[in-house]
Amino acid sequence: MWRQLLRFGMVGLLATFVHMMIGFLLIQSTWHPLLANLLAFTIAFVVSFIGHLGFSFADQEVSASSALWKFALVALIGFAFNEVLLIMLLSEEDLTDTVSLWISTGCAAVLTFALSRFWAFRTPHKAGGPVDVEPSANLTNQ
Repeated sequence: MWRQLLRFGMVGLLATFVHMMIGFLLIQSTWHPLLANLLAFTIAFVVSFIGHLGFSFADQEVSASSALWKFALVALIGFAFNEVLLIMLLSEEDLTDTVSLWISTGCAAVLTFALSRFWAFRTPHKAGGPVDVEPSANLTNQ
């Protein structure tokens, strides 16, 4: 699990770096921060999905199509969270647009990690495989 967590972190950092650099460059090019964030998010999503499927969770028995729709939903939830938080932070006069983007993206990354780890890339249970059952649930030994 630690190896998987490390790999997830590496891919997440790469995707976050891509997101931040594209967002930063677009904001510096006078794009509105919300539009810059949308394009940066879209590109970072592709980087993230490919990295997680092929590197972070390569040993998981999860189909690409199943993981894609789940991860897309996770990413959309993360993006919506990111945008709402960014809107709130942009209203703060003490924060620059770029600092607001860093904060909102970092918080969204934490949420995305949790949802990805425990749902999107989770190995499905196999029929006949081990099932978590309380020992007291075995009624044949009474």
